[in-house]
Amino acid sequence: MSFLISFEGCEGTGKTTQVTELVRRLNQLNHDVFRIREPGSTKLGDYLRMWLKDETREALSPESEVFLFAAARAALVRDVIIPLLARPSSVVIVDRYIDSTIAYQGYGRGIGLEEIKMVNKISTQGTEPDLTILLDAPVRNGLRRVGSGTQGEIPVRHDKKGTRRFEEEPLEFHERVRSGYLSIAKDEPERIVQVDATGSIGEIADTIWGIVQSKLNLDGKE
Repeated sequence: MSFLISFEGCEGTGKTTQVTELVRRLNQLNHDVFRIREPGSTKLGDYLRMWLKDETREALSPESEVFLFAAARAALVRDVIIPLLARPSSVVIVDRYIDSTIAYQGYGRGIGLEEIKMVNKISTQGTEPDLTILLDAPVRNGLRRVGSGTQGEIPVRHDKKGTRRFEEEPLEFHERVRSGYLSIAKDEPERIVQVDATGSIGEIADTIWGIVQSKLNLDGKE
């Protein structure tokens, strides 16, 4: 049986680091594990990822933003996720997925949640994660963790120029996104497990490893 695991969270909560650590642990146990990111992992997804993150581009309407993310997701699901899940006993780990659109474009931008869920259903062909790890930390903590300075009271990420579109949103936007994530987790406790992202990398990784072993019945220990 194959499994789809998604990682979610606000800026600076350590998703990429924890995906890397989980992949490492699964590989050590010889699991058939595949790491992908969203948007990305396809030619269309990689192109849209760079374009959407570019702070120098023209502003989009929230509706346009939803459909661009959905286009990237549709390609990812059709061309990558579904074929991988068709393989026996594969573990597919995706850095961001359907909940990001609900949190960022729904709660953050104010697009209707039911409309976003409908778009998500179409773009994913109904393919939902078996487990979602929600890394949660106060917004200021997350931004400060990857910041190199401040703009007023808002810490600034030091990502390379041309990839800071979402990081440069007002603090209030990020607060709405976090509230959205917490609401989604409350509504779907069977799928989403909230993890405190304020600890050390090792502590968080150990917590996630315990969750993955328990939820997906993975055999073996490090």
